[in-house]
Amino acid sequence: MLVSLIDTDTQDEELQEILEEAKKPVFYHNDLLGTFELVKGLDLFETTIQWSNQECLLYFNLEEDEKVNDSLRTARQLMKEQTTWDASIKSFAANQLLELAKDWQEQDDSSETQEELTLDQFMSRISLESLHAYPDGEFEVYCHDGDLFWGHVIIVSGNINGTFQDAHIAG
Repeated sequence: MLVSLIDTDTQDEELQEILEEAKKPVFYHNDLLGTFELVKGLDLFETTIQWSNQECLLYFNLEEDEKVNDSLRTARQLMKEQTTWDASIKSFAANQLLELAKDWQEQDDSSETQEELTLDQFMSRISLESLHAYPDGEFEVYCHDGDLFWGHVIIVSGNINGTFQDAHIAG
């Protein structure tokens, strides 16, 4: 219990040094993927990459070295074959979410004269915003929805073994 406040204008040099050290940015460099910066509040590293001629963010979690290396292997595999992965991710999202997008289109008063949305149109409207690489080949991608879902994000979960677990909207 605080009985009284003696002084409000005190500084502790040791605590100040700890604070200054904690404020410094933390970086992780990978020769193939570049330099990542730690997002301290989220315990993950991020960098900007080129994906299908667009900038997007690449993340991996702050974990022990073995899991970090495994996450980076996942990211490298996705980057190495990004044209194939981009098409696969978009195709999976379109197949999973096309009917939902049509429902949203029907609810949109401004789309009364629009033709029914096709798989190809769905795939051409979405674009990758960020990629989160995990150990064991797992990944999640966050895609701009191309206004199919009024600005919600499309999240696709998969594995570099070629399987996908889920595609849904959020936000």
